[in-house]
Amino acid sequence: MAVDFPTSPSNGQTFTSGTITYTYNSTASLWNSAASGGGGSSVTVSDTAPTSPSDGDMWYNSLDLNLYVYYNDGSSSQWVQSAPQQAGVTGAAGAAGSATSYANLAGFPSSGNTAGDMGFATDTKAVYIWDGTEWDRIYTDTNVVPDWTTAPPANAALAADGTATTQTVVATDPEGFPIEYSFDTNPANQAQATISQSNNVFTITPSTVAANAGDFTLRYKASDGLHSTSRSTAYTLGFYPQTSNIWGHWDIGNSSSYSGTGTTWTDLSGNNRTITVTNTPASNGYKASGNLGIPVWETGNNGSEFTLAIDATVKTLLFMFDPLVDADVDNFQQILMSNGTGEYSGYFDAGTSQQQPASIAAHTGLTAEWMINGNSNLNSGQMQVHLEQDKLNSFFLRNYNIARTWTIFKYPSAGYNDSLQLKAIVAWTVTLTDAELAMAHNSYLHAATWDG
Repeated sequence: MAVDFPTSPSNGQTFTSGTITYTYNSTASLWNSAASGGGGSSVTVSDTAPTSPSDGDMWYNSLDLNLYVYYNDGSSSQWVQSAPQQAGVTGAAGAAGSATSYANLAGFPSSGNTAGDMGFATDTKAVYIWDGTEWDRIYTDTNVVPDWTTAPPANAALAADGTATTQTVVATDPEGFPIEYSFDTNPANQAQATISQSNNVFTITPSTVAANAGDFTLRYKASDGLHSTSRSTAYTLGFYPQTSNIWGHWDIGNSSSYSGTGTTWTDLSGNNRTITVTNTPASNGYKASGNLGIPVWETGNNGSEFTLAIDATVKTLLFMFDPLVDADVDNFQQILMSNGTGEYSGYFDAGTSQQQPASIAAHTGLTAEWMINGNSNLNSGQMQVHLEQDKLNSFFLRNYNIARTWTIFKYPSAGYNDSLQLKAIVAWTVTLTDAELAMAHNSYLHAATWDG
């Protein structure tokens, strides 16, 4: 607190404030102090240093409010501040100047940078800072979620032979931020496939173990550093059941079965049962991308046919096809196989209730059955109802004795041969169980709903 000394004091005049008594020295024009009530050293309080001081004298500078001691260091005497403030460590000098300008982010240097370096991209009018490993954009405005320009499919089937699926995804950020990609799965410990990633290219490698068949969801994620967006694909891994008992197998989408040219279909079972397609109008036949975006063989209206000689060992037969060539599904009329003598099967016609297969007996001692997408023993009109557009539909014959030569997709009478797109035909020498029928059906991408 401030001390108010008497004005115009005389030499030797005393003044007490608290526990300190001051004595005025007219020669030095200052008040000398001494603590009262028990000793203490003399402290001179003034705006200027006392004259003729002795070693150990103390002076309280009333201007800078610091206490000084008169000190002789052996060579000279001077007033030394008592307990002076210590200076801290000098901080590093800040960088001078502005951020370096570049035409775009691609022009920024990728090496020789120091963390904290900044650059300005003139195309996006954005400032970037080097974080030690990469350039990060500094953003101060409203940020929107990245957009997908190449999104993954909603559903996909994995190859039972272990062939990997490669999926490329692309997302962009409207503000120009770089996109970082990642993924997760549900369930997290899926057994159907292993997944690896290189930036926006994902490799899904399926298991070849039948016990690992099933479904999982892969979620692809794209982030601009502030917000993220995701798209999910439900992957299915299915296996052909009873592969060692396959009598014949033809798949238009498999290049080992059909090369894309010619009329020869090679048997994938290894049993060398090659078949040849004939009478194919130029507008039909092989299509590298059918209605479902996959390779198919389009039969054409009263167009394609081929002959298939089946022996008595065959107990299960499968057709996988898309009926969506006729725009009006109610008018779709097709007999999948016939022999020209009143025996036929795979008859679809909404306007009739014809039972089928017609005139074909069961294997001795076995119960025969036909199915469309898992729906059993329906008449031709009911079968028509259970077809699904833009899907691969399955037609099974189980336990029928079909040991004869068949004409496929061309019934002798006109009007029973509307167009369809064939994916595959498979025959087994064993009776597949219900679960095995469903497994075969679901092994195809774009398969219709299995109702069994």
